[in-house]
Amino acid sequence: MRTLTLTLLLATVLVAAAKSKGASRSTLGYRECKDIKDDYRNIKEKGMKWIKPKPLSAICGVDGECPDVEELANGHCGFGIRELAAGKWVSTELDESDGDQKYNRAFMRLFSYISGTGNDQGVNIPMTSPVVTQTNLDENYQQNGGSMHFYIPTEFQENPPNPTNEDVEIEDWDDVIVYYRAFGYKGQQVSEDIWKREFGYLALAFVDAGLDVVARKSITGTYTQPGVREQRHEAMFVAKNHHNLYWNPADHSWKESRGYKECRKYPNPSNTLKPRTVESMCGNNAQCPAVEDMESSRCGYGTRNIKAGSWVSTEIFASDGGDRYFMAFERLGSYIMGNNENSQEIEMTIPIITKNFLDENFEEKRVTMHFYLPPEFHENPPTPNDDLVEIEQWVDTVVFYRAIGNYNENVNTDADVKAVWEKEFTILGEVLGKAGESFYPYIAVTATFTLPTQGQQRQEAIFLQWNDHEEE
Repeated sequence: MRTLTLTLLLATVLVAAAKSKGASRSTLGYRECKDIKDDYRNIKEKGMKWIKPKPLSAICGVDGECPDVEELANGHCGFGIRELAAGKWVSTELDESDGDQKYNRAFMRLFSYISGTGNDQGVNIPMTSPVVTQTNLDENYQQNGGSMHFYIPTEFQENPPNPTNEDVEIEDWDDVIVYYRAFGYKGQQVSEDIWKREFGYLALAFVDAGLDVVARKSITGTYTQPGVREQRHEAMFVAKNHHNLYWNPADHSWKESRGYKECRKYPNPSNTLKPRTVESMCGNNAQCPAVEDMESSRCGYGTRNIKAGSWVSTEIFASDGGDRYFMAFERLGSYIMGNNENSQEIEMTIPIITKNFLDENFEEKRVTMHFYLPPEFHENPPTPNDDLVEIEQWVDTVVFYRAIGNYNENVNTDADVKAVWEKEFTILGEVLGKAGESFYPYIAVTATFTLPTQGQQRQEAIFLQWNDHEEE
């Protein structure tokens, strides 16, 4: 599952810090995040200081030819988004038996090819940028082989000479979208700690943007030669499903993002970000239950009818303490990963629903968590093996909701989070009362529409229409 993959990825990278030199977007290719800049400023170790990279405009077409690329729209910080055009590359595998010399020897095999001694026509082929190295990662995110690549310049693209070394080959690459981070370096060889730092920041940035990558292949690009003072290096991952997953908050108004018109009495929040639209996630990030959006002339809330379907559910036990939500999630996650009578794996869906059942004093009585099951499992869902997990059949249910996005830097504690939700439910109750809607206040429902570890979230505070609730 993508969520688990990215969690494992982040667990393997060491995020250190280095000092910012105030690089501009034109130099990096993207806008840097404030927290990363702050981290860089706090680094003390000289060899780990962040160095401004040479801009691509001073390399490509100046120092040599580069493959055709297009920088794609990007409203996020911390990484760039680039589409690399299809083309031919000369490639060689990294030979693990070469030990510490595997990169140098791979480079020399490719250099021999372009210098003429290693191709069947004996022609000299101009050096291009970048030198690309791809590293394959195993299930534990340890190195498991890799390869090195030189781009073949335009004049040789149609009919490149054949390599004479059997360990060198010509590859045709398709168009590909990559996410990248850039940095400079003044030494002969970039340290492993710097690469880990930059890959760590890159992973955090694209995860926060709600994007996905081919996580078991890390890529490095070096645009200038060793020993040159002003170098450019890039840490890269290949994007997965970019055009469906990418979402820029600036492209949507608050009304579009929420799904309803806000009341003038309630300004845009200071502690949460703009929520992602339902349409940008359902069917892209994951499957959602079928719903019917219902028109309303009132402000401050949206109305929808959630259609009947099967949900897998578990209770959230107070006795589990601070881990109670995680343990409930783990039980449901185990069910869809095959802990059921058929050992059937089931795709993760959104939203994740929690129901808080309240007494007459609005104190919490019990809490439950629920995952929606895809339609193919509605008629005959596999029975859970865990006695604490059960299948529920939900009927059509009309709900009223308010939407918020990710928590921002003002939300740091559990008390802060609790205050956010108390405010949203209070406002929801106020606007529903003013609109004359009949709702049940003793079941407070929260819905999280994006998968765990994914950024640009949409979260909803929900009350059920009075006639559609079931007291439990």
